[in-house]
Amino acid sequence: MAKCISTKENDKWDYYYDAMEYLDAGDDKEAKGLLEKAIKVDEDFVAGYIGMVGVYKSRRNNKKVEEYTNLAFEKTKKKFPKWPKEMRWDVLENRQYLRAICGKAILSHENKNIKEAEELYHLLLKLNQNDNQGVRYLLAALYAGEHPRIADELMDEGNRLQDWNKLGKFLEDQNKKYKFWDYPNF
Repeated sequence: MAKCISTKENDKWDYYYDAMEYLDAGDDKEAKGLLEKAIKVDEDFVAGYIGMVGVYKSRRNNKKVEEYTNLAFEKTKKKFPKWPKEMRWDVLENRQYLRAICGKAILSHENKNIKEAEELYHLLLKLNQNDNQGVRYLLAALYAGEHPRIADELMDEGNRLQDWNKLGKFLEDQNKKYKFWDYPNF
């Protein structure tokens, strides 16, 4: 049987995934401690900062949510001084960066920094053309003058009812006006 070799790379991801399990179970204190360990292993570990956003959202500490959202985004920009042409969701390493960009876009949207939010949403649609994150719905909310929360609410309603027609119509109406989303050809 092969022995698993512990590396700093493995350690930070182990801390992160364990922290997410604790956070899902409602133990944000343990999650925070593990995320701090992950960030200590690698101070540029974007997923660690994204995890901290989750911790502070659970505590309803908006100041810290904003702080860690901005840190995750800055670390992402440090990793990519120039944005790549593509950053696909199916490459697991990319997810932390896509989440950081999306978090910053949502924060900008919530803070009514519409131009920055719009630019970041469009960047995400360019980087990850299949839009596994549902950014198209967030952009539809922005164009409709709605809070980004509406996209989650419509998705949750669709999931609950197993009927996403309302969400689809919301996207379709805004896309007719602003032409921001091309359905992928599979």
